[in-house]
Amino acid sequence: MDPLEEQHQELEILQSIYPDELTILTDKRFQINILLDTDSKRRHAVLLDVTYTDEYPENVPILNVTEGSVENEESDEEEGGEEDVNFDDDDGQTMSKKLLNLIETIRLDKEDYLELLRKLRGEAEDNVGMPSVFSLASSLKEHAETQFNEKFKAKEKEILNAREAHEREEQKKFTGTKVTPESFENWRKSFRAELGIDKRLEERYANVHKGRLTGKQIFEQGLASGEDLEGADDGHEVDMQELKKKMEETSL
Repeated sequence: MDPLEEQHQELEILQSIYPDELTILTDKRFQINILLDTDSKRRHAVLLDVTYTDEYPENVPILNVTEGSVENEESDEEEGGEEDVNFDDDDGQTMSKKLLNLIETIRLDKEDYLELLRKLRGEAEDNVGMPSVFSLASSLKEHAETQFNEKFKAKEKEILNAREAHEREEQKKFTGTKVTPESFENWRKSFRAELGIDKRLEERYANVHKGRLTGKQIFEQGLASGEDLEGADDGHEVDMQELKKKMEETSL
């Protein structure tokens, strides 16, 4: 069949399939506005631009993919865009709301359209020899919807990971430092030094034992016999007044 005749027949079929979506620009160029099925309340579309070559369908048509035309009830302000998530002021209810409305912030961008075009050109190469625009349009719709959902899931995962990291940091505020024997001993020394406990004990010890000697001190100074040191060889203190009195009685 003559290429021009095949092109004419295919275009007639496309007009019947896409009565409102197809726009004929010239006898060889036309566009199809393809609405996407997503879970978003906003509507999304991609535009397939096709230009027949003189030999089509015996070679690949000239293709391009851009953002399609849609009519959304929401204003531009309501549509919004992707926003940075700040967890400092968020509670659980606020985060749940952000995740619920996250899909409304997802849009295909320039890089997405280039990736869709790359896939479409590959499929067009596989269909050389037969009219393929309807098949390409169907594939474009499927690929675009998949791309949209993947972007949504990636953003959702990013937010969930950030929230989990934030919750872990918050939990650290309620988790004490693990105590080891070494860390406790260091804390004990620091605490006693800060309050001056050891110094006060030394002062009290000195005040209590004024005028008294330990058994060792008595032995070294030769002030008593062995029986006087009974019970004092372990460092027990001996009352000097009692020792003096006993020594006087012995001398008598």
